[in-house]
Amino acid sequence: MPKTAISPELAEALSRLRASMPPEETDIADRMEAISAQHVKTFRDTAFGSRFRKLKRSLVAHFTGDNKQHRMIIVTGESHSGKSDLIECCLDNDPGLAAYPTNDGYPAVPVLRMDAPSPCNMVNVAIEGLEALGYPVKGNIKEKEAWPLFRAQLKRHRVLILFIDEAQHAVNSTSSRADLQRLRDIFKHVTQMKDWPVRLILAGVHPLEKLREDKQIRTRSMPMHLGDITAAHASHVRHWVVKIVKEHAEMRLDDFMAGDFPLRLIHGAGGCFGSIIQLIRMAIEDALVGGKDVVSLSNFANAYATMTGCSKKENILTVPRWRSIEGALARLARDADGPEEEEKVEESEMPASPRTKVMKAHRGGER
Repeated sequence: MPKTAISPELAEALSRLRASMPPEETDIADRMEAISAQHVKTFRDTAFGSRFRKLKRSLVAHFTGDNKQHRMIIVTGESHSGKSDLIECCLDNDPGLAAYPTNDGYPAVPVLRMDAPSPCNMVNVAIEGLEALGYPVKGNIKEKEAWPLFRAQLKRHRVLILFIDEAQHAVNSTSSRADLQRLRDIFKHVTQMKDWPVRLILAGVHPLEKLREDKQIRTRSMPMHLGDITAAHASHVRHWVVKIVKEHAEMRLDDFMAGDFPLRLIHGAGGCFGSIIQLIRMAIEDALVGGKDVVSLSNFANAYATMTGCSKKENILTVPRWRSIEGALARLARDADGPEEEEKVEESEMPASPRTKVMKAHRGGER
């Protein structure tokens, strides 16, 4: 099934809109869709993959009592740091998580993906999960009914891994320490159900890390924080530009990558990995709109101006004294403690390969 389920109504509306557009516009849209679908592998994939393998080992060893400490992965990082894409790529490319038919007629969904609803409480989380599995739910269902039903459906659909994105909504919705502890207890219970253990992957921004203030969750979970891209990653940024332009887009790259361009890109994007990747792809789109097969500095400058609304005098990618200008894509607020230290970068981890297209584990009506 597609990762994003489109309703018949939306499909009809988009088809009518597409029919009204000239072929050159839909060609660009299709090409950009294909480019954006390709994963940009980084040193973070290696770090997350190591944790994910531990999670799977703890699952297959659940009944022997081994590896109790590897029942959750909690991925934190600021908006556009690349959390969701990192996790999705790992899940998409694991052959053990492909959907399969069962003898009892229920489709097996080894990995269930869902967004934490907002506003979020445990009833809404259960309802969101049930709906993701295609189970009809009444809006007035009570928590004491919703969670047992959700757990039963997890077993019926052979769900082994539950990925909840934007999980900070669940923490933000707690109004007291008692509520927060109750949330922790529910998450713990899901991972230690005797008849059907499930492993959790939670992703989100602050204050998701508060879950690990509980000793049992701290000993059963593996944290991973995605920090900012910094000047130390300049060679990686250069590699990402070349990779996306030449391999993903199959276009040529003009001669402007030498010197401080990667540093300008990092500064303009505020150290945000997602914004860096978006800028590269928007530069490609700008070149395609201009009918060119070469991506130039002017395409990057246009992309940055489009994303930020900056003037020519404020365009960090072209002005001489760019260091004195604050990156327009920088986050307006950071945690009081500042960003955590990024995972160590090994040069051997830098080379990337195009995303392998495999059957995607669906979430039974997922977004």
